[in-house]
Amino acid sequence: MRLSMTLEDWLDCTDLDSRTLEFSLYSDRKLHRLTAAFLRRVWEVLPFHDQAAVEATEEFADGKITADEVGWIRSLATRESGETVWLSRPSFDEYDLLYDFDCCPCCDGSRFRYECRVAKQGGIMDGVRNGVEEPACIAAQAAWHALELEHPHIARHPESMAAIWEVKSQFAAIREILGEGNAGESFQASWRTETVRLIARGIYRDRTFDQLPILADALQEAGCEDEDILWHCRRPGGHVRGCWVVDLAMGVS
Repeated sequence: MRLSMTLEDWLDCTDLDSRTLEFSLYSDRKLHRLTAAFLRRVWEVLPFHDQAAVEATEEFADGKITADEVGWIRSLATRESGETVWLSRPSFDEYDLLYDFDCCPCCDGSRFRYECRVAKQGGIMDGVRNGVEEPACIAAQAAWHALELEHPHIARHPESMAAIWEVKSQFAAIREILGEGNAGESFQASWRTETVRLIARGIYRDRTFDQLPILADALQEAGCEDEDILWHCRRPGGHVRGCWVVDLAMGVS
């Protein structure tokens, strides 16, 4: 397993392609969680249908709903908002559908046929279906979309100090979910006692991140002396579902 992404790695990713490539090294579940974390940072300005898509993404990450179900909810959000955050490799027809271009009769007919095909396949847009299958791309787009929603003036000037500061702040979510250093490599299966699993599952299920210090105590009792793991549990704030230590303690990736 590779070392976790560093801040330098993240800052070097200056476009969607490089971010997608960097994220592609991680599990689908981690990337769905990361997508949700990026967008939850701007929850108050996120349109209602996109909020529903984020919640569906979290449920999909946990295996509670199917790919078709999350695809349908993301497609609805895409049509309602006109945003492309949930689309991977969108077709011209999809851009035409979202932005309602004035076009020639030939293109209008093509759009009509596309809408019919989408309706027949359960309302799931092609680009959305691609996105469900390519979570690295959607995570990369979610980071950019969150920045645009929260600070549209900054997003237009990506080289500015303010933009760099915001990109750095997003790294907190990356570190929280994808991990820090190579601590995951040192995690011993013997530390995953029944008590540790029980505490970790409760934290994950109920979002009771204030109990992470209790998880640290349980890990220590099981023999863990890894400073990165214990400090992560005991540091104040900044935790979300998908926390890399909680995942390790539950035995999921």
